[in-house]
Amino acid sequence: MKRQLLLLLLWASPQFIIMGQNARIDSLRRILAKSPKDTGYVMTMTRLAVIYTAHSSDSSMKFAQQSLLLARQLGFAKGESSALGALGNITRLNGDLPQALDYSFKALTLAQTLNDPVQVGWQLNQVGVIYLDLGEKRKALHYFQQAKKYFEESGFKTGMAQALSNMTNTYISLHLIDSAKIVNQQVQQLNKLTPLPIISQISQLNRSAQIAFLDKHYPEALRLYKQALTMALSEKDIRRASSAQLSIAELFDQIQQVDSAFYYAQLGLVNSRQLDLKVNYLRAANLLTRLYKSENKLDSAFYYQSIAKAINDSLYGPDKFRQLQLFVLSEQQKQQDLINEHKENQNRVRFYTVLAGLTVVLFLAFILWRNNKQQKKANHLLHRQKEEINLQRDKAEKALTDLRSTQSQLIQKEKLASLGELTAGIAHEIQNPLNFVNNFSELSVDLAQELKEEVEKRDIDKELVSDLVGDLVQNQEKINLHGKRASSIVKGMLEHSRQSTGERTLTDINQLADEYLRLAYHGFRAKDKDGSVTRFNSDYELIRDEGLPRIEVVAQEIGRVLLNLINNAFYAVNERAKKGEADYQPKVTVTTNVAENWVEIRVSDNGIGMSEATKSKIFQPFFTTKPTGEGTGLGLSLAYDIVTKGHGGMIEVESKEGEGTTFIMRLPNL
Repeated sequence: MKRQLLLLLLWASPQFIIMGQNARIDSLRRILAKSPKDTGYVMTMTRLAVIYTAHSSDSSMKFAQQSLLLARQLGFAKGESSALGALGNITRLNGDLPQALDYSFKALTLAQTLNDPVQVGWQLNQVGVIYLDLGEKRKALHYFQQAKKYFEESGFKTGMAQALSNMTNTYISLHLIDSAKIVNQQVQQLNKLTPLPIISQISQLNRSAQIAFLDKHYPEALRLYKQALTMALSEKDIRRASSAQLSIAELFDQIQQVDSAFYYAQLGLVNSRQLDLKVNYLRAANLLTRLYKSENKLDSAFYYQSIAKAINDSLYGPDKFRQLQLFVLSEQQKQQDLINEHKENQNRVRFYTVLAGLTVVLFLAFILWRNNKQQKKANHLLHRQKEEINLQRDKAEKALTDLRSTQSQLIQKEKLASLGELTAGIAHEIQNPLNFVNNFSELSVDLAQELKEEVEKRDIDKELVSDLVGDLVQNQEKINLHGKRASSIVKGMLEHSRQSTGERTLTDINQLADEYLRLAYHGFRAKDKDGSVTRFNSDYELIRDEGLPRIEVVAQEIGRVLLNLINNAFYAVNERAKKGEADYQPKVTVTTNVAENWVEIRVSDNGIGMSEATKSKIFQPFFTTKPTGEGTGLGLSLAYDIVTKGHGGMIEVESKEGEGTTFIMRLPNL
């Protein structure tokens, strides 16, 4: 039911975000309503198209196309260049990168014809962004550097900040963190000189968050991402909100907070789909595929994987690659047509010059020499473009090979990590029964020696002999019991290594809790000895719900969880007892009860407790509060997996530093 409510919230969220229009949009619409359809009208519509990219893809496209049509009707070249640039940005966000490249190059050509350095800088910057989306990071960096040069020449600091911002993003994608930090500082210095619009503030927060994330300063990165998200939502900016949400989801995935990663990934997915932001949509689908695989929910993982594949094919598949090839070939054909047209003009000039006389013939010879030189230059340019196409194809093939190799390495790494966790788990879990065997063996040796001494006496105390023999028998039974326990643990671990979850049987949880509470207590006492003197002492109690039903579980695995939790509780009260507090009485309590569809087991202690920071990481693999050598950091992580993944249950922790801790385990009662 909670999952259904969450999905309902996610589907409704885009509608909530876009309720009401931005004040700037309303203001520009009022200007359009009152203005004649002149050059100012063109620039206002282009501005509206740019703003609408954050709210509505359809509206953005409509205003950009209307602006382009009117600019061409008016012969307004600068307006046409701006409208083409806006269309390039819109089609890029919609995932049609070849079309985006076509629009942007046309806009760049017009801007160069106008000899407008600011307009040229903007269009160079736009071409660089498209190449960055295509994965051509070095080429993108080249265009950003060229844009920065034009902005510097015109003294346009806002444009310089934008070009440097994109250079920062490129260095981040290349994992050149030092370069990213240096350029980002330059951006911040420029931004101090002029008031920043809200979208620039959001972008600056995102860049700083990305750098913090790559530096593994996760709390700082999370703070900056959430600040950027809050600002984007306040501006009704769906596009930037979806980017921030996906970045937050990737951060939570990195620190293994799966529920939070799911939540923000779903939000980012819905918002990306709202504006048809294919690059963000692809990020969200890939992330959800990975998250559902980690939760072993293969149907959902396959569903999002198929979405990711479809989007990836639409962005970078063979059809798009062919479109890019056709675009380059089209540009080549345009140049060849210009050459052919020039040749025809040349022939006409030659015909008339022959008639004009020898003087004109000499002049024509000069023109032929010059044009022949230009033709060679054009042919050389065509040859270089063909080589570049071949190079891009080779890079694409190499990238695919590298991707497959990386996937194989990741699979092998996961297998090795799983083997390491299994080995640590065996060492951790087998230690308790072996401690019992060792300690009862030592006690048996002492009893046997005492029995031998009594038997050798002239006057044998039969009652003492009988007690000693009884203790020996009891010790041997204990040794046999815990030897079998160790054997069962080894057997269970071997079954686990064969990827078996074990057979579920109807189990009396009260009996299981009673057994492991006593075993844990006596095991801890046997381990915490100073010579023959046991230093550890604690009260313990099982408060059982007599109406508790038997439930189907893997008894060995739930026993392992109980043993781990109870041992941790005895460890906590022992650590507090070592502090020598007056009137402190250590106590561990295990409580069972049934509520609705759950069987609940609580393991409570009045030990040292935990801080909030420790609580947030307590179930993470390899995290431990114990001194080096006393804990592997895998016990609670394995317990969490057994309860949640193995049995569909829940495990939570409540703790207050200096007062105690309670672990709450809930198993389904179906």
